[in-house]
Amino acid sequence: MSWKEIYEFLKENGFNVYSIGQHKGLCLSPYIVLRNNGNTYKYSNTVTEYELLIYMPLDQYSKFEEHIQEVTSIMNKLFPLIKLTYGPSEHYLDEDVQGYMTSITYQSKSKNNINKV
Repeated sequence: MSWKEIYEFLKENGFNVYSIGQHKGLCLSPYIVLRNNGNTYKYSNTVTEYELLIYMPLDQYSKFEEHIQEVTSIMNKLFPLIKLTYGPSEHYLDEDVQGYMTSITYQSKSKNNINKV
């Protein structure tokens, strides 16, 4: 599964989704930054890791846990194409955007032709 497919899936399900550096300004409503954390290669497989950075405005912390659950529930619809491997991580205040942030990490496996003769 590709970054673009995950991005479009989240958009189609009503989430505000951005790529790295795309969101500007303060966190005024919940949003997700989707990041490709790179690939690892094992035998004939490529494992790609995707991280969802989930943001919530300062004055909506009481809704944060519920929002995280909504995101993971929607993402679970993509199983077995992608698999949750980590998170949610600890919550922390991102003072630059005046919002709380946590992350969840998923992996996607695909066949490759790397290191083959």
